[in-house]
Amino acid sequence: MAKLTIRDIAALSGLSKSTVSLVLNNSPKVDPATRRHVLAVMRRHRYVPSFAATALAKGSTRLIGMVVPGLSWHMVASINIGVAAVTERSGFDIILYTATNDRDYGSLIDRILTSSMASGLLVVSHDQPLEPLVQLHEDGLPVVLVNTIDADVALPSVTADNYDGGLTAMDHLLQLGHERIACVQGLMRYRCCQDRYRAYLDALRGAGIQPDPELTKPGDFLPDQIRSRSRELFALPPDQRPTAVFAHSDVTAYAVMTAAAEAGLRVPEDVSVIGFDDIESAAQIRPPLTTIQQPFVDMGKRAAELLLSQIGPNDDEAEPAPDVAAEPSADLPRLVMPTSLIVRASCGPAPVTRSPRGRSQTAKA
Repeated sequence: MAKLTIRDIAALSGLSKSTVSLVLNNSPKVDPATRRHVLAVMRRHRYVPSFAATALAKGSTRLIGMVVPGLSWHMVASINIGVAAVTERSGFDIILYTATNDRDYGSLIDRILTSSMASGLLVVSHDQPLEPLVQLHEDGLPVVLVNTIDADVALPSVTADNYDGGLTAMDHLLQLGHERIACVQGLMRYRCCQDRYRAYLDALRGAGIQPDPELTKPGDFLPDQIRSRSRELFALPPDQRPTAVFAHSDVTAYAVMTAAAEAGLRVPEDVSVIGFDDIESAAQIRPPLTTIQQPFVDMGKRAAELLLSQIGPNDDEAEPAPDVAAEPSADLPRLVMPTSLIVRASCGPAPVTRSPRGRSQTAKA
């Protein structure tokens, strides 16, 4: 199918070509209702402006858009360091966009289409529908997800190996002699949390330990809820109480440690706690947190390299690109990067407990 032109969009919108041109150039002369109408027609017919297609094909904008769920997210700074290390060598600059619950991907795409500034997008994924980004990628704008929460989305992505990281965390606790290990989850609609929980269950069963549903608590990454659920764990009788907790994030681990202190338990003497992420504050709390490190900086580097490979070389002498949208690649690279165990002071040997039969149990070597 031939690519639509600005004349086609004008006809479909019932407006003049000049009006559509003003919308594409983000002119303040166009009233908001008309602008929304034209942008809706563009999205409906999957229109990529010809000037944008040429800029994307040549890489002449020398700008990469980076979409983050919020500047306060702990991973954003580290990922951005990795992205910048690559883009600076390539002569690209970064435009930072935010897409919060109040500013979704749909409105963001409107801005990208009208400005034609970004040669491609790096998206630090969070809890938003990704279909608008898939459509944008299919229309010819390179898009790469970083730290994606949805492993099945049809976009190139770079993420950490959450399952293997979960196994590593559990193996560390098991090697310390822990058998009653609790799991405080994150948002279980996220694939990363599903993988971590699957690793928790598989590690227990692999060690010959039947998982106890009473030791699994939803956390949803909300500190107040995590503390409340953790109090339930620590209120159990001593022979039923967990001696260790696998938390689905470092922030979750902090809330677990707070609840342990409120219950009069010491970390790690009475209960060991291991997190996931290795954010900067993990080494600063007391006791410093043992955790699984996600390679956020390297993830940013690999994502930027992947995006630049899709944008292609910048060649100002190249022939202008034809007025057609780029064909989406049938091969969607999905890079899964290894995690690593960072041992600090929040985990120790399993304490001596009293079994239900009154028999002393000591920590395994």
